[in-house]
Amino acid sequence: MKQKLKRIPKKVGTKIRSKVIATLLRMRHRAITTTSTLTTPVMEDVRTVVETMMTARRTHRNRMHAYFKKFPSKEAALLKPHPDTTEEQWKKLCDLFTSEAFMKRSEQNKKNRSKLTVNHAAGSRSFQRTRACMERMDAFQRQCDLEGKTYMKLKYIPRYWARSRDMFGIRTAVKPPPSSTLTTQSSDLQHQLAKARDEIEAMRAAREKDLQEFAKKQAEMEATLRDHREEQRVEQERIGWSRRSMKREQERMRIEHEERMQQEQERMRKEQERLRAEISKELEKKMSSVMEKKMSDMSKRLFSQFGVQKGRCMYIVITF
Repeated sequence: MKQKLKRIPKKVGTKIRSKVIATLLRMRHRAITTTSTLTTPVMEDVRTVVETMMTARRTHRNRMHAYFKKFPSKEAALLKPHPDTTEEQWKKLCDLFTSEAFMKRSEQNKKNRSKLTVNHAAGSRSFQRTRACMERMDAFQRQCDLEGKTYMKLKYIPRYWARSRDMFGIRTAVKPPPSSTLTTQSSDLQHQLAKARDEIEAMRAAREKDLQEFAKKQAEMEATLRDHREEQRVEQERIGWSRRSMKREQERMRIEHEERMQQEQERMRKEQERLRAEISKELEKKMSSVMEKKMSDMSKRLFSQFGVQKGRCMYIVITF
């Protein structure tokens, strides 16, 4: 089974299988709620679904192949896709039908069919499997005859007997109980239903109470969180204001310091200029006094050497 299904894309096969199985499970649930008795397990339903999918796939492929063989070539078939397929699907089918492996398998199947000497009416089931099913059916009938039971009173029916009914959710059930039993069961079910309804109401009330308590605690926590956030905001504003005031004070002190430094530098510059002027005046006075003294000494020496007239003339020339 897995070897045949592996040619189908895994995603597509899983999606189809899940949808069909979900439909079968819903049908089984609907049958249970109507007090039906089911005997076939879920795995049998799954196997039935898989085999049905395989049969549907083979039937669809055979129809497509029969339509493909009407055309003389692959190119002619591609020009006119099948109405039930898209262009992409038809192209893939044409590639499959013209592949070497498919053509080789088709030829081998034709040869095998031509060798059959007995009409085969069991579909794709082999002779060995058909013989085994018939033997199983005979043994089942003999067992029914020995036990004195009819087919409708049996608790189960073999898979090969109930496959067609399984496809539509039809099962074989035991003989229904008497009406008194049904009445008792109905009253018990009503009692259980009322009890379950009371339990559900109690659970709903408890849940609503828990939700109210949770909402109250959540509101308290949100209020506490808002207060904490407000306190943090006020504290941050206070810290920001103090930082701004400190920054302004630092800026004011820096400006005052710069102004004092400029004033001090200006005072020192003026003081230096004043001292420089006084020093230059003092030097000029000393130089002039020294020069006058030297000139007077020189004039005295010259006067003493050359006489009064010459000294006077020289003195006049020198002073000039």
